[in-house]
Amino acid sequence: MGGQTPGSTCGYKLGGHWVDKGTNCRSRNTPHRPLGSHPSAETLLRRRATSLRAEDARVLLKAKLPFVLKKMTDAQIHQMQRVCDAAVVDPEIRKEAQKYYDRAGVFTDEGSAIWDEAAKRKADRIMAGFIQVDDWDKRIRLDYQKLMEPTALDPITDNPDEACYLRGIKQTLDQRGVWLRFEEKLIRDPEDPSAHILDVHHFDVWLSLGPSGDTIRTETGKLTRDALLNTTELGAEYYEKVYLGPVQKALEREISRLDSQISTGRSQHESLRQLRAGSPIVSRVSDVMGGADFPDYSMWDPGFKLYLRARELNIGGNVKASQAYLMTAAYMTRTCAAVLADYLDKNDRGSGRAVTILKVLKTCGQVAGAALAVTGAVGIARAGIAALTEGSAVGTTSELDVVGKKALDEFIAKNPETAEGLKEVQLVPGPKGSITGFVKGGHSYGASAGGWGKWP
Repeated sequence: MGGQTPGSTCGYKLGGHWVDKGTNCRSRNTPHRPLGSHPSAETLLRRRATSLRAEDARVLLKAKLPFVLKKMTDAQIHQMQRVCDAAVVDPEIRKEAQKYYDRAGVFTDEGSAIWDEAAKRKADRIMAGFIQVDDWDKRIRLDYQKLMEPTALDPITDNPDEACYLRGIKQTLDQRGVWLRFEEKLIRDPEDPSAHILDVHHFDVWLSLGPSGDTIRTETGKLTRDALLNTTELGAEYYEKVYLGPVQKALEREISRLDSQISTGRSQHESLRQLRAGSPIVSRVSDVMGGADFPDYSMWDPGFKLYLRARELNIGGNVKASQAYLMTAAYMTRTCAAVLADYLDKNDRGSGRAVTILKVLKTCGQVAGAALAVTGAVGIARAGIAALTEGSAVGTTSELDVVGKKALDEFIAKNPETAEGLKEVQLVPGPKGSITGFVKGGHSYGASAGGWGKWP
């Protein structure tokens, strides 16, 4: 009837009977349900899995990787739960079905078989509840950008190699992905402590780089810088490509080269000092005749101190501070070499040593240029570092001096505390007409031109 609720409508009870419009009912009907309201097969399966103490995926994720849980879709969580349910349900289903399969086919002594179709159908119906899962069901690719801390791939050093490598990490994550992995826990067999078995009631869960790659260790599931770089593969490559990368190596090489030049310059200076001490009268006459003043040996000290500071600062991935000190030390050592070369040029007793000192002057110019090239200053690509160190003409010394002075001024302005040792240093320009420390044929090295060769 229109407007009437389907089913029994027992409205009151008379004695021991429910009465519905003249019909006696010994018991009240169950409440009415809409058609199709019976529990689904999936619901029944979940109930069975729960009764068998299956791992609850949401509870597990909330305890181990709560940040990941917040970013997962319902479908992804359902996939994980399905695997957890299968771990406990499938063995029971297989056991029940096997009993009927055993009954269905019985082999006689003569080798013939008696087949019970009813038992087989029963077994097949039981196996219909079997949850089919494989190893790939235990891997879920996540949207790593939702898990990534905003600053995770931001450089924390001024080394260009670091920025380059971090961009490479993003490409790796795009290609290989971040995966949620889960497996039954491996525990010792209670009956045989020397062996291990799978605990189907408890799962391990973790993140990995790629579907079968290194574990990403994270307490909540958030992808921080530390979590990514503590991954074995990414961390090892970071050390190789940043700490041992082209920029760091080039800087270390130039620092060592300057060390060698300072030692050579000091050695030549000390030899001259001993020569003068052995024949003071002749040396003084020679100096007067040539209008030369023997420079003080201590003039090498300021450059050497800056060199030591450059080496000290070339750690932890940062390079610009070390670069600034190295460049300044190279300029100052070049000036020392020029002052000593000027003395030798005016004193005929030191002509043989002039060649060695001019090599020091030239090499210091190369070191300064290479120091600029390390981080791409004056547009010199990293490939140009090798050319500089081999003596190729990348730019004139005057050009490098201008850019060097500008780079140092910028560094001092941005890093006043770190650059404290550079503030009082006066850069002396290089010789006119030379190319990265080289002297053109037929020209003087310029030690007395424009007063640049004198110690400031």
